[in-house]
Amino acid sequence: MFCTTHNCTQKMAGSALLLTLFFSSIFLLMFGATLSYIMVQHTAVQQQMRYVQSVHIAEAGTQYYRWHLAHDPNDFMTDTGTHSFTDLRGDIFGQYTIAVTPPSSGSTVATITSEGVQESAPNTSARTRVRYGKPSLTHYAFITNSNVWFGAGEEISGQLHSNGGVRMDGEGDSIFTSAQETYICGAEHGCDDPNDTIRDGIWGSGEDPALWHFPAAFPVTPIDFTAILLNFDNLQTQAKTAGIYLPDSGQYGYFIQFQPDGTFDVNTVTAVYSAVSGYDGMAWVDESNEKYSWSPLPGYQDIPLPVNGIIFAEDDIWISGEVRGRVTVAAARLPDGSFPRADIYIQEDITYTARDGTNALGLIAQQDILVPLRSDTLLEIDGALMAVNGHVFRYRYKKTSKDPYKTYAIRDRIETYGVIISNTMWTWSWVSTEGGSVTSGYTTTETTYDPDLTYAPPPLFPTEDEYSFISWEEIQKDQE
Repeated sequence: MFCTTHNCTQKMAGSALLLTLFFSSIFLLMFGATLSYIMVQHTAVQQQMRYVQSVHIAEAGTQYYRWHLAHDPNDFMTDTGTHSFTDLRGDIFGQYTIAVTPPSSGSTVATITSEGVQESAPNTSARTRVRYGKPSLTHYAFITNSNVWFGAGEEISGQLHSNGGVRMDGEGDSIFTSAQETYICGAEHGCDDPNDTIRDGIWGSGEDPALWHFPAAFPVTPIDFTAILLNFDNLQTQAKTAGIYLPDSGQYGYFIQFQPDGTFDVNTVTAVYSAVSGYDGMAWVDESNEKYSWSPLPGYQDIPLPVNGIIFAEDDIWISGEVRGRVTVAAARLPDGSFPRADIYIQEDITYTARDGTNALGLIAQQDILVPLRSDTLLEIDGALMAVNGHVFRYRYKKTSKDPYKTYAIRDRIETYGVIISNTMWTWSWVSTEGGSVTSGYTTTETTYDPDLTYAPPPLFPTEDEYSFISWEEIQKDQE
């Protein structure tokens, strides 16, 4: 069938119109979908922007309370609640609401929660949670105000700091710092040549010198021992208020034995071994610092740890056993300077029932913490040891052919888990300058820091003055 020119033209025009309508419809659908997608994305972006701004407002709340704690470290109530957040022009941009959880018992960590919301978007809020804590001196493995020498058989795991010089011939796995650029190395550190005594702040044959920091290579700030010295009067008051206070025993001191069930016994030391001769780092002295006999103190057997964890004795203390709980034992005769300063003695193991962060022991001696001659040949000590005016120490005892020196002068191994804070010279071992063999003390020593004590030290153990940042998190709805 043939069509005239007029008819064909009409058919072609009609087909073109249909195609135009078809493609126009598709275009409109695609355009509408694209426009809808753009609008959805725009709305989502706007919502995300409002949420991010709310996060910043919430963060401003946590920063504000950090400033508050810097000025009043023990106030966790004032300035909580809702505060206005203003922009640079002084206009109110939003609000943040602060809630603070104070440190729990045995901890220095405070938790600050802040909820932020914009003034123009009250239905969009965000919450952040920040943890701040006061680091205790227990984040070190070892601190001393004096020169120190780690021999070839000595290991230390954790950070070390000395305000004096360090001879490091042992093994370590963390940063070692000395406040001295150089120091005069004497015979006590094996430097016998008077023409060769100037040494770097840290030196020796120990491994990984890259971890050694001293002012010539790295800025190091001294630790101010006068600032960390404890207030023994406060410890005494706390012991009398909610702890255990032990007056002068009238004998040689007290023997405290911790039990794995969370209780402890207090005994009166009624006799000590005859005096032995030992070198205290300055001179040879004759001392009787080893318990021989003791008797139970009436009313102080199988008693639970005190409510505030403070045991204070105005006498010397011997200590041993297994600690379950959190406790600080302090020995001091007050007022300081009026009587001979008190010591703490460790002859047998003093350990935790578990090294899981639930247990903590602080030993604070007004003068020395000493390991006497008749100490266990394998000795384990868990806890934070602090000799306020003296040292954590074992005297040098000469090994002779006669007892007790023949049997006890040289011991096998000592392991400490926690921190050693020694104002003056520290050592468990005495080493021959010729050959480096141990001539007195423990042939092998291992010092390991307890990471759980950093923000959860023993009760009333010294902490740094300012809070430091621990963690930040954004709290989602499903976490509330």
